[in-house]
Amino acid sequence: MKYAVLLLALMFAGVATPSMAQKPKPKGQVPQKLTFEFEGQTVEVAKWDLRKRMNWYGALRACEVLGDGWRLPSIEELEAMYEQLHMEGKGSFKAAEAFWSSLYWSSSVNTETNAWGTSDAYIMNFNDGDVSYSMKDTSILRVRAVRTLP
Repeated sequence: MKYAVLLLALMFAGVATPSMAQKPKPKGQVPQKLTFEFEGQTVEVAKWDLRKRMNWYGALRACEVLGDGWRLPSIEELEAMYEQLHMEGKGSFKAAEAFWSSLYWSSSVNTETNAWGTSDAYIMNFNDGDVSYSMKDTSILRVRAVRTLP
């Protein structure tokens, strides 16, 4: 009972997620990592999007805070994720929803400046695979962390 109350309190505070309440897998069963190949390396993808959508600066920080090599993917990595995972029905990426709900941040920055004199970051639409860019500070988009495996 104490565990359930503590878990609910942590969930309310945004520290824990409902998946933390799941029963552990029986011994001998190792959860399979979600990976794709990119430039001769294996890249692991977080199994789910980060808890909430955020601007680009928040996305960079949130991935970094995860530690252990987690980071925001480049636009090329997002394209590989779309082709190798999403198009194969893997990864639970958000698509086929409202336009803004299917956009994911990349770490890649457009070198041209926008009308406000700042640069935008590249984004990918997981509804159709289109790549574009968006304002880093005002757009609130989805985030999926990745890390390169040794």
